[in-house]
Amino acid sequence: MSRIGKAPIEIPAGVTVTVKGDEVTVKGPKGELSQKINPDLTVNVEDGHVTLTRPSDDREHRAQHGLYRALIHNMVVGVSQGYRKEMELVGVGYRATSEGQVLELALGFSHAIFIKLPKEIKVEAKTERNKNPLIILESDDKQLLGQVCAKIRSLRKPEPYKGKGIMISKIQRRNKIKTRIRGKVSGTASRPRMTVFRSNKQIYVQLVDDLEGKTLVATSSKGLEGGTKTEVAAKVGKAIAEKALAAGITEVVFDRNGYLFHGRVKSLADAAREGGLKF
Repeated sequence: MSRIGKAPIEIPAGVTVTVKGDEVTVKGPKGELSQKINPDLTVNVEDGHVTLTRPSDDREHRAQHGLYRALIHNMVVGVSQGYRKEMELVGVGYRATSEGQVLELALGFSHAIFIKLPKEIKVEAKTERNKNPLIILESDDKQLLGQVCAKIRSLRKPEPYKGKGIMISKIQRRNKIKTRIRGKVSGTASRPRMTVFRSNKQIYVQLVDDLEGKTLVATSSKGLEGGTKTEVAAKVGKAIAEKALAAGITEVVFDRNGYLFHGRVKSLADAAREGGLKF
């Protein structure tokens, strides 16, 4: 069976799911959404969970099994928590203002651009001193929100050299990379995941056993002085290697946590390798 399709969908408090023929309706505090599905698939709602089953292992049924499960899950999350996207305007003179459902953009053209957004989308334009303007979009419909964001981004796509244009915020970009990496990287007790986090001043590293959900070894740059940030990161790398070897750990899976393999992150990883960790 489909790994995604067979996973049950938990129905949170305040959300109701009803099935009428080939249409699934989800209602919650954020709104109400409906989705038509392939009538060959069976949707069951019981014990606070939604499950989908398919009649055969045909290619079409296998493909749509996971697809419709994902769509129903997105509706459940949308009506209970909602979705939010932040878009950043990078460029001299770029501005964004909103009034009701109308978004006005100044993107370096000879004229302003006006976009009338669907009523399901809540929009807010935020401008702070010494920061790039932000467009904040919220909705319970993930598909519609993504389509609107793609349309806004197409008005001035980021150029590859200076990055001028409309893009998702830096935090969301890093979280997107982080989620993709975590889907492929997982640690065990014998081969834990070595994950890093850096702030403007400090850098942290820990070895995590994802199966048990616990941290085995951890250290940071707090209390370390002397040298540049890169040199301090190297000291942290050596320290985590020493602690790991003392705990009987010789091999890890490296998780750069969405950061580029450069600067302090690279220095820490190289020092950990020199200290005896294999990855």
